[in-house]
Amino acid sequence: MTTTREDLEWPAGPTTAVPGTTIRDTDFLGPGVLDAWQRDLDARGLRATGSGSHQAYVASLVDRLAQVGVGEVSQETLPLRRWTPQRWQLTLGGEAQPVDVPLVSPVAYSGRTPAQGVSAPLSTEPATGRIGVVDIALPALHAQVFDDLDWADPQEVRHDADYDPATPYERVWLSQDSMREHLDRYARIGARGLILVVDLPAEALREGYLLYDGVHRGLPAVFVSREQRALLRAAAAEGREATLVLEARVEDVETANVLGLIPGASDELVVLHSHTDGTNGLEDNGPEAILAMAQYLARIPRADLPRSVLVLLTTGHFTTHTVWGLEAFLERHRDDMVPKIAAALCLEHLGARPWSHDQQEGVPAREHEFGCTFASPHQAVIDAVRRGLDRAAVTESRVLRPFVPDTTGRSPDGTTWPGDGSPFWHSAALPSANFITGPGYLLNAQPVMDYIDIEAMRRQAIAFTETVIELCALPFADLHTRRNSQ
Repeated sequence: MTTTREDLEWPAGPTTAVPGTTIRDTDFLGPGVLDAWQRDLDARGLRATGSGSHQAYVASLVDRLAQVGVGEVSQETLPLRRWTPQRWQLTLGGEAQPVDVPLVSPVAYSGRTPAQGVSAPLSTEPATGRIGVVDIALPALHAQVFDDLDWADPQEVRHDADYDPATPYERVWLSQDSMREHLDRYARIGARGLILVVDLPAEALREGYLLYDGVHRGLPAVFVSREQRALLRAAAAEGREATLVLEARVEDVETANVLGLIPGASDELVVLHSHTDGTNGLEDNGPEAILAMAQYLARIPRADLPRSVLVLLTTGHFTTHTVWGLEAFLERHRDDMVPKIAAALCLEHLGARPWSHDQQEGVPAREHEFGCTFASPHQAVIDAVRRGLDRAAVTESRVLRPFVPDTTGRSPDGTTWPGDGSPFWHSAALPSANFITGPGYLLNAQPVMDYIDIEAMRRQAIAFTETVIELCALPFADLHTRRNSQ
């Protein structure tokens, strides 16, 4: 029998589930298939929660989960009051000829105007009946922050030879809390609209889908790049009037979580999780990696896999303050599935290459974007995912503690982390980990295939498959044993 390239790309036959055993390259889904899946995802573009493009992607995942051997594939729907922008424009008046101001994008879920828009003087201070102009700065963080958050001593973290802890880490998504504060403040005082001036050039924003919390604030708002700052501030100082148009459709729709099961020798569960809504081919390609992982895991003889693997692909990442799919899953299944969960692993934004708008000439760029895995205070999980990061050899092997204050009041230690898998910890106190990267283009609704390293993504998928096998074999009590937070 002749072995074809297609056979090598789509391996068949049983696989093994021995912890500590390296998965053979020929036993794992080939890079050609992963590349084709990734290109299809990138071509879909923005998949805003509950949109037609998002629903079509979910349907494709349902089909492919069955194709790779995952059983009991089902969907659990959630209601969503969806906001869809249709037309947006900003025009400055007060001169002989009105001036159209270039916009980056509307602020998601901010509000809407009638077709003719709303007209009011510009103001750089909060004022009733005016259109506000607010500068949005990027937090000035450095790479050292990651080391300081690691569960290990900072001196123990493995770095590349040319690692510099002073390397700047400035990302627009880190400014979203500031954006929310301004939007809420201007909505409270009765402003007619808001212009958020992001301290980045237009080429770095590229139709950014920002402020993804799904909160309907009733305040039409738009993003502009820093090239427009001087014009808008001068117009505000002169008291010039502007007209802001943001037409949007608001409708009640349904959006769905997708569940599937790879049965093992027991009904205890290891959850393999990511989210399905996203901006581009990186955000989020976790489901694509999980499909490849599932194609391996589903070929393990049931008796050889100590626990079942629950594949969970959730919705609502872009509506986290109103409809968050993972939170909904944990609430819906708190009395049946959740008590059986031994551990959970969330994967987001794999194979990411960096891109910087201000890359210095002559300074070599990193091969891959900074990445890390957040983990709950369970040493067995911390150790397992660090070993996986070491095997993948793509990002640093950082495993970070939760550090964001939890506002729900449910977190066991009052903290959470910035990733879609965080509710496993802050809502359900489960042993859990969340791999994630956050390049500057993460939330840009633009093609990003050139910034995704398929070979690196595949290495990560293989390494995390080995991590899942390890989590399936570790004693339930060991996984659930907490360490001190410090």
